[in-house]
Amino acid sequence: MRIHQKGGGHSDVPLEQIDSVTFVDGEAIPVEAELAGGWLWGDVEAGYYELLTFNRDNTYTAYDNYFTYGFDTTTYGWYIRHGALLTLQSNGFGYKRKYNWFIMGLAENALEVMTKMGTFIYYRLQPETIHLQAMGEPLTCDSGGTFVFTDGVLAKISDGKLYGLLNGTTYIQKYDVKSNSIVSYKVMIE
Repeated sequence: MRIHQKGGGHSDVPLEQIDSVTFVDGEAIPVEAELAGGWLWGDVEAGYYELLTFNRDNTYTAYDNYFTYGFDTTTYGWYIRHGALLTLQSNGFGYKRKYNWFIMGLAENALEVMTKMGTFIYYRLQPETIHLQAMGEPLTCDSGGTFVFTDGVLAKISDGKLYGLLNGTTYIQKYDVKSNSIVSYKVMIE
């Protein structure tokens, strides 16, 4: 088969290699974001945040920080995705936990899932780490963005600025005006 291009060139493809031909509008092909990476969900009223890290080898880590009560937990397990179904399983001595979630939406910055507990939106963890000094100068959002989540224990938002309160590691969420999206960041407070 010879395919003639608008620019004047052509491509030849042997018929033995062609299974089928489909015509598509290149603009209409949605590209789904990758699940691998870190995703943060947090809620001040619920009193905790969760950082899910999906690895390419189908293992995951779930770090839950119950900042209201002052403790955290880490779970290790495996996951599998089949279409919109996301199954997470972790095994330990004396227990086996299995969660079936439905992926309602997956974009570059947001993962929306439906669980037995309800709908949750996790926001992608950015590769950059924010560094603050405890009780030091605050960080101001750039370009009109706003901070939308902190734990209020290690870091807090006041007058639109991010303050480090105590030494440690925490996570925040920030609304970015340029991309019209919410993203997550790791924050190291020294």
